[in-house]
Amino acid sequence: MKIVSLDKVPEACRSYVKYENLTVNDLKIAEVLLAWPKQVKPDLIKGMTSLKAIQTFSAGVDDLDFSALPENVRVFSNAGAFSLPVAEQAWSLALTLAKGTNCRKKVETFQISDRDVLILGAGGIGIEIARIAKNGFNDHVIGLSRSFRDLKNFDKTFPMSYLNETISSADYIFDTLPLNKYTNGILNYNILKSVKDKSVIVNVGRGETIVEDDIYRILTERNNIRFGTDVFWRKNGVEVFETKLWQLDNFAGTLHTGGAYGNEEVLNRAKEIACKNALRFTEGSFTENEVKKDDYYK
Repeated sequence: MKIVSLDKVPEACRSYVKYENLTVNDLKIAEVLLAWPKQVKPDLIKGMTSLKAIQTFSAGVDDLDFSALPENVRVFSNAGAFSLPVAEQAWSLALTLAKGTNCRKKVETFQISDRDVLILGAGGIGIEIARIAKNGFNDHVIGLSRSFRDLKNFDKTFPMSYLNETISSADYIFDTLPLNKYTNGILNYNILKSVKDKSVIVNVGRGETIVEDDIYRILTERNNIRFGTDVFWRKNGVEVFETKLWQLDNFAGTLHTGGAYGNEEVLNRAKEIACKNALRFTEGSFTENEVKKDDYYK
């Protein structure tokens, strides 16, 4: 079998992916490994002498130990597989905060339609958030990204270097950024202090793209700014949902349920997308979402 998986795969993939009762020989002859990034251990990779590519089930690959990978092994993420449910989660947090339904007290409500929306990251999630903003609320949408695949629902686009210049005018700020050496802590106090009054910030990328202490400081200094997140900060490699932010009325959180951990339908659909991309690789067909490994080396 050219493709092996360290996790259960959907029925539709089982004719070409082996995941049960993997032997040393299965791993030795496998060309593609399907896995969650944390499952890919250095000792495992050493025994996979025919390995050409790793396809992750997750959109994010920041938990992958890139230093343990042979130089010739390519990495493909599952970016885009969770785009719609995560975008829905992002807007659910934005709506909750805008209308104050997260706290048991009367608070000022914010308008959602005809507002300025800033989206950090223009991958699949950012594209879906932009589509909802434009078609659902007639918002003016600005995108910041290293590249753009679909410009249809963006009114303006800029490189990430324009962050400081654009964040101060946005009513809604959506962080969909992956975590790598360029985005770690990108939303720090010096950037966050520029956001306008009565703005809403939502993170559905990775917790560490925002400095936890700095967002807490902003929310306590300026209680008319609101923040919601579906992703939390990790300690010793484990995402920890306990944070002092829960004490604040201008905070709302969901426990990383926007993507794979939301429901089985979302998870199985994403796994099938990953399997199909792995199959295309073995067939020499067009593959999607190849990771720039240099983005993750320290």
